[in-house]
Amino acid sequence: MQPILITIMAVAILAITLYLKFNQAKIKGKRGERKVASIIHSLPNDYYSFNDVYLDSNGTSVQIDHIVISQFGIFVIETKNYTGMIFGTDQSEQWIKNMYGNKYYFQNPLKQNYLHVKALQNLFGLTIDKFIPIVVFLKGAKLKCDTHGIVIYPTQLKRVIGSYTEQIIDTDEVENLVYLLQSANINNRETQKAHITNVRQKLNQTRNSINNGICPKCGGKLTKRHGRYGRFIGCSNYPQCNFTIQK
Repeated sequence: MQPILITIMAVAILAITLYLKFNQAKIKGKRGERKVASIIHSLPNDYYSFNDVYLDSNGTSVQIDHIVISQFGIFVIETKNYTGMIFGTDQSEQWIKNMYGNKYYFQNPLKQNYLHVKALQNLFGLTIDKFIPIVVFLKGAKLKCDTHGIVIYPTQLKRVIGSYTEQIIDTDEVENLVYLLQSANINNRETQKAHITNVRQKLNQTRNSINNGICPKCGGKLTKRHGRYGRFIGCSNYPQCNFTIQK
């Protein structure tokens, strides 16, 4: 084999290795989203599924992993690809991923998904009781959450959706909602890139504030406290500010 071909192959292999290394989490996340998409796609024909939806909500882009529209309600599904023990409550702003003693803070997915529900509520003009928010943690997560919200594994998703059997949306209205969502979905790459950049900037700002003992919500001082669910970190400006994260 000629030296130049060997060099080209070596460079190609190195480039592929580096890409997989720095995009491993993204690749695993997309693989997990495809698994959830496959599950909801296997629902009966009167369930209409949408994946990776982008909406404009009051001038701000909102990305929703999965939406299922049916006569039994609108299921709004947020997927999370985290490995390790997951701790969180309904009210805490940040949840914790604990992997071999290393803690990583991330936005409360229940509150994150609530914003998605509100965006869809504004689009559809429906009451909040028509929506069922669900958070799905993919393989590798061990849920230690103390929450009243629906936080489950992929294997539980189909059963949870199927447990809603009361018709709360007319069949004709379901078709109207499907058409409305199809029309409102923004699927151009520029919007998607701008959304991802904005999310990353907000996450970095929140992490920096927490690491410096500053409340990312109001700028107050973060202090250690004890509550009914154990130790947590809260804002010194409570009750004016209710920002909390689990310790």
